Formats: sequence, C-alpha cells, structure tokens
Amino acid sequence: TWCLPLGTMPGRAGPRKKKCAKKVHHGSKTKNYIKDVDQIHDELAKDAPDSRQTKKRALDVDLPGLGQFYCAETDRHFISQDALDAHRRSKAFKKRCKELKETPYSQREADAASGKGAPDHGYG
Repeated sequence: TWCLPLGTMPGRAGPRKKKCAKKVHHGSKTKNYIKDVDQIHDELAKDAPDSRQTKKRALDVDLPGLGQFYCAETDRHFISQDALDAHRRSKAFKKRCKELKETPYSQREADAASGKGAPDHGYG
C-alpha cells in the first residue's frame, strides 16, 4: 500500500485563522497608560501647592528611585533629583503644565454645548 509521511495531508490546507488583533492592541494601550489631564487636575486641586513639592513619600522598592522623586504634573517617577530637574526643564513637562492651567470641561458644559441645557428635574 501507498503511505504518506507522518504529519502531511494531501490536498489544500484550510484557511488560516488570524490572531485576534484586539488583544494585542489592548495590551499596548494599557501598558504605559498615564493619567488623563482631568484626573491629574483633580489630584492637584486636593493637595496644597506647597505640600506637593516637599512631601516625603513612603519608600517603594518597585518604583524608580524608591518612589522618592515623583512629578505630580505628569504622574511619573524618576531615579534621582537630577533626572527630575531635567524633566521639569523638558518640553513634555511644560506642555502638561500648560494643559493643567486650563480648567477641565465639566458635564454641565458638555450638556450645554450639546443643547440639552440645565436639567429641570420634572419641574416645568
């Protein structure tokens, strides 16, 4: 009798499945996620401006520089004070500070822009 070698099949191979692209892109979106401007704006509003510059943080071995050199405006940790100072002179830091000076949009402003106006709560 006639035999084929193991692992081979006669005829055409079926269609190949594509790998799910969503999983690949989802990982790249969330891996290096930084906080949005409105989230940082809310956190900075809670803290006093003087206290966030000199605030001592708890030591954390998982963070760069043991978590001691933190930039609140960009939500990043640095390995040394020199690296933090260089970051504060960078274009990315200055751009984020400029974005944070503007007040973020509220839900009320978004409703007004869409023409909904203020809610009447069933009166009128």
